[in-house]
This record gives sequence, C-alpha cells and structure tokens, in this order.
Amino acid sequence: MSKAVVIHHTLNTLGGETTVAIETIESLYELGYEVEFVTVQPPDLDSISRAYGKKIRIGKIKSLLPFKLNYFGIYQRLLTMLSSIDLKDSDVVINTHGDALPYRISGATPYLLYLHFPTFLMSSTASYASNKYRKSLFWRAYFKPYTLITQSLAMRAMTRSSLILTNSSFSREAIREAFAYVHPYVLYPPVDTERFSHAYSQPINTREVKVLVVARFSPEKQIENAITVAHLLGGNIKFQIVGSLTPANRPYFKMLENMIETYGLTQTVTLTPNASNEELIDAMSKSMIYFHTMTGEHFGVSIVEAMAGGLVPIVPAYGGCSEIAPREYQYHTLQEAAAYIAKNVKIIDDEKRVQMHDIARRFSPDNFRRAMKQYIEQAKSQASMYRSSRVQ
Repeated sequence: MSKAVVIHHTLNTLGGETTVAIETIESLYELGYEVEFVTVQPPDLDSISRAYGKKIRIGKIKSLLPFKLNYFGIYQRLLTMLSSIDLKDSDVVINTHGDALPYRISGATPYLLYLHFPTFLMSSTASYASNKYRKSLFWRAYFKPYTLITQSLAMRAMTRSSLILTNSSFSREAIREAFAYVHPYVLYPPVDTERFSHAYSQPINTREVKVLVVARFSPEKQIENAITVAHLLGGNIKFQIVGSLTPANRPYFKMLENMIETYGLTQTVTLTPNASNEELIDAMSKSMIYFHTMTGEHFGVSIVEAMAGGLVPIVPAYGGCSEIAPREYQYHTLQEAAAYIAKNVKIIDDEKRVQMHDIARRFSPDNFRRAMKQYIEQAKSQASMYRSSRVQ
C-alpha cells in the first residue's frame, strides 16, 4: 500500500486549518493511501469529533509530545521539523499547518505545501498585519523570533515544494508579495455544508431577530467589533458569540465580558465558549444574520458555515471574506456594518436564504477532495519528472 504523511502541528485548535488537515487525510484515504499523521501534541479525537459532529478518522499518529500544550501555538509549528520520520520513504507528503518550513524531503518525493498565509507578514507594518501584533508590544516581542526563523527558512522550503496551495486569492497575492518567485494555486478550504442542513431547514418565521458571530475567542479575531456594533444598534438586536476558548485567551474573554457590562449589553449580547456541535447548530437555527468581525481574514470558514445554515453574512470588504459573500453585504466601517444589519434583519426572506445556501455549496468537502486529488497527481507527476532528469 502507498504511504502518505500529513504534517500539522495540532488539531486541538479548531478552525479552518484543522478542517483542511482533516479533509486532506480523508482525501488520501479515498485514494488508497496508508496515512501517517505527524503532529506536536496528541489530538483529542473525541472532542474534535463532538465539535465537528462526526467521527474523525485518523490512523497512525506520530506525536512529538505526550501531552496537550495550550501555549506557544505559533512555535509548535517549528517543532514538527524535529520529527524522526524519514519522509523520503513516503509516496507523498502534505504539510497543512500552513508555514513554509524545510523538511528533510528530496525533490523526488511529491511534497505539497498548503500555505494558508505567509505568517511573518502578520507582524509587519504592511496592510496584512494583524491588530494583535500591530498594537501589542508583548505580542510583537513574542512573534519576532518566529518571524526571523521562518523568513530565513522559507526559501529552502519553497524550492523543495512540488506544489504550493493556499486558501484564497487574497492569500495568494500576499504570498506573491512575500515571495515573488512563487505561484500558488487557490484551493478553498472545505466546509461540511450537510452538517448545517438542520439549521438551513428552519424557516425565517421561526427564527429570532438575532445576529450570530462564530470565532475563536482570541484577540486577532477582533470580537470586540461585534460588541461595538451591538452598542451602535442601541442594544435593540440580540447578538450571540460562539467560539472555542483556550486558557491562554481567558484574559481576552474577560475583557469582552467587561466590555459588554460597560455598554449595558448583558441582556443583549451572549458569549458561548467551547460550544458543542449541537449548540452551534441550535444558535444558527435561531439566528437571521451572521456577522464577521475580523478585517483581513485570510478566508473565513465560519462565513460559509453560516451561509450553509441560511444566514445572510455581513463581512468586511477587505480579505478573503470578499470572495465569499455578495458585495452588497460587505462593510468598510463598523457604522456601515451596523446599518447593513439593521436593514437586512427586516427584509430577509426564504429567497435570500436559498441564495446563501447555494453559494456555500461551492465549498463542499467533495469539491475540495476532488481538487486535492488532482493536485496530488500533479505533484507526483512533477516529482517523476525530477527523478527522470536526475537519471539522465
């Protein structure tokens, strides 16, 4: 049986990167590969399965640490390079954790790099910089060593990659800016649209006048924007914010709670940390509008999930978000976002719900897996050409 290796630093942080890793593994199983999963911390498959509402199938796992690690997430990616697995004996290697790191891979081994975003740009002064790293001296200091390390290693990693994939045209342009010699392919992350069919089936007249936000409780997600918008709306429209929460982000979560209390929104804005799949579907079933808080999001899986559930998305005009939602739902300022919510919450009908659902179906796991299979074959073909040139 052919052997494939998937490298991903952790599956315990839920989000788009984790979804890409899981669906990549499924794609390889469907192609008949024996999959070996290389990670830093052991995945909590029971918790992940509950969050995704389905059984997660992963075979052999090579974990570099025997325990979960809730801190130093960005540096855990570097630890994957310490793996003792001899990757040259693999028939295909795929790195889905999204950084340009050089592994011990010969040009004869097909190697696909899913580069979500050139991470070091997030701490720069460029337009791609994250507020988390731009505004906080602590986070800039924390991130600086990682930036220097990855920048120095990136050239080697890029030249060893048979194929480079990314999650949006927005990210592709950022990669081209960072590495002028790289030409990645866009492969949108998969979204399990069937998972949200129950929410989609709930008609408009059974839903509340409520806005849903789904985001990891972490500073870079700019969740405080939702609270500001709820305040701009005079506290007249309910908001529910659902997302995963780790111990490292509890101070940020506390800040959000204090902000809600300061604005007098305790009866209007609800925070739901670490919701189960059932709780997320229930929240989606009762909401009419989805609000995305992060400007410059590289893609935005939660946007597609909400659209699959029949919600109308109000999203920033800048970032991968603009490739998903119709232009009339894209805002430039929080005042504009509040106005769009106030307007659309009154005119949403079943026709709009169907329109959103149809757009979301373009990002189905089946479409992702079909494209991933094609890219794997393309990488294998390029590796074969490399072997032939070496023989000659």
